[in-house]
Amino acid sequence: MMTKPVRVRYQTIEVGDMDIHLCTLRDKQQFSDPEGEADDMGISSATWPLFGVVWPSSIVLANHMLDYDIKNKRILEIGCGMALSSLLLNERMADITATDYHPEVNHFLIETPISTVGRILLSNKWTGPMMKVI
Repeated sequence: MMTKPVRVRYQTIEVGDMDIHLCTLRDKQQFSDPEGEADDMGISSATWPLFGVVWPSSIVLANHMLDYDIKNKRILEIGCGMALSSLLLNERMADITATDYHPEVNHFLIETPISTVGRILLSNKWTGPMMKVI
């Protein structure tokens, strides 16, 4: 069975004075799981695209992270999806690890343009190795 590739969009989210550039799914109707990886992980076709859009709560959290005291803290974002808050914290040079269970998260965050040299670790395998995105 041939599946259509997902449609994406590149967008800029303004948080305070910062612009965060993201590669996201075009909408919540996108789906592609030709190898059945997401299905094997228990991610249904109805919930598959939920990781790939920016939710209003992400924007609220990112705004909260603008002034969050990051000094001497290691920060873990669980269920990061498009990792808006993690990318913002990365811009602020925080020690941040972002994780999500969805198998496509790594691909999307690699496609996300990063404007500063920081350090963010990302993993979609909660028991596997981390991948350094930046």
